[in-house]
Amino acid sequence: MSLEYPNLFIPGAAKSGTSTFHELLDKHPEICMSSDKEPFYWVRDDFDVNSKLAKQDYLSLFDSTTNVTYKGESSTSYMLFPNFIERIKTYNPNELKFIFVLRNPVDRLYSHYWYIKGIGDEQLDLKDAVLNDKDIEPNIASHHKNGKYKHYYQYGLYGKWLSNFFNAFKKDQIKIIVFEDFKNDPLGVLNSCFNFLKLNSLDYIPNLHNNETIVLKYPKLYSGYQDLTKGRLKLIKPLNKFVPRKIKVFLKKDVSNIIVEKTKTIDKYPSLTLEERNWIKNLYTEDFELLKEVTQLDFKLWEDFN
Repeated sequence: MSLEYPNLFIPGAAKSGTSTFHELLDKHPEICMSSDKEPFYWVRDDFDVNSKLAKQDYLSLFDSTTNVTYKGESSTSYMLFPNFIERIKTYNPNELKFIFVLRNPVDRLYSHYWYIKGIGDEQLDLKDAVLNDKDIEPNIASHHKNGKYKHYYQYGLYGKWLSNFFNAFKKDQIKIIVFEDFKNDPLGVLNSCFNFLKLNSLDYIPNLHNNETIVLKYPKLYSGYQDLTKGRLKLIKPLNKFVPRKIKVFLKKDVSNIIVEKTKTIDKYPSLTLEERNWIKNLYTEDFELLKEVTQLDFKLWEDFN
């Protein structure tokens, strides 16, 4: 089967094991996942005037030498960013498949918060950080200097965002994975996805741990380097356009990864207090009921809500 655009998407949720899930899906011989997990192609501000080069760059993320049943990508913000559903439906809408990996929204929010805080881009305490943009719906332009997104609360409104997908697509195009199930039985859950995609099961998968939340020893160093490489420092901004693209990629990705590797600690972020857990749970109680109604699932492993 010859594919141009991807027909498989993992649109969410962020900080729910989607990086590992992306890599494991790619192990199936009938699936080719994008080399860049989150290209955000379908929600670009300039999507309607996209150049031929932008399209080529996007399609180059998929191995063109492989004849597969599915090409996929995992831009987790597709779950909630405007225009994704409208745009993707213009391309073979009845053949698209969506797999959502959902984590207990209390734990997801806290992991998201510490992911941003651990790399030096969050100075507020937990409650203030959550309330800071609680009612602001994220979009492609709302990223911070390191390219990451906050909106801790909005990313966990599964009922709200999944309603849009269930309204736009048939139920047999959507698969819901519970992160806690995936953590307990990765092979079994992965094979349930292959069954959903009408593909053969696998007998074995490797152990992968991607995109783990870490605490850096010098978070300001990492944060400052992000400013530097993205041309935000006034002294070097005029020079930014003269730096070759390959060098930019090296400086942004490879050197950033080196800083992370050399300065990450073995420290674990502190556990949620009971008061904090209850506060976050109460934020999501209404949406959790909507999620159960939309998906017809009970999410029994999420003890906060059961």
